Amino acid sequence: MGGEFDLNDVRRILQECREYEPGHHLGRPFMSAYQIAIRFAERHPQHPQVRKLDVGGRGRGPDPSLAQRIARFLSWNIKRRKVSDIEGGFISHDLVGDMWFDDRGREVRPSGDIAHSVFRWVPPALRR
Repeated sequence: MGGEFDLNDVRRILQECREYEPGHHLGRPFMSAYQIAIRFAERHPQHPQVRKLDVGGRGRGPDPSLAQRIARFLSWNIKRRKVSDIEGGFISHDLVGDMWFDDRGREVRPSGDIAHSVFRWVPPALRR
């Protein structure tokens, strides 16, 4: 689980996430696992996980998706304290009617009624 991806590749995606209000008191923005997976697939089309897995979303079946694999990878590294500069969390599905992501022109709708994993890079000055 810990070595499926290069942590620096995922870290760069989180670091490059555009801040709409730099220096905001709530910190940097979070990215969903879907957003990270879409960016990762764009940047690393030859990566073994990208070649064999779909980004994910509703209607794709029971097999793991790229978004799920990335979320598990980050969660695994956070839980084992292998990273101190990435923070994780969840967005609840409560009262959410519809959500979708743009995967290079293909609409990706999150699957199920489960909470979505979100992650963000935490700058050195804000780390606990």
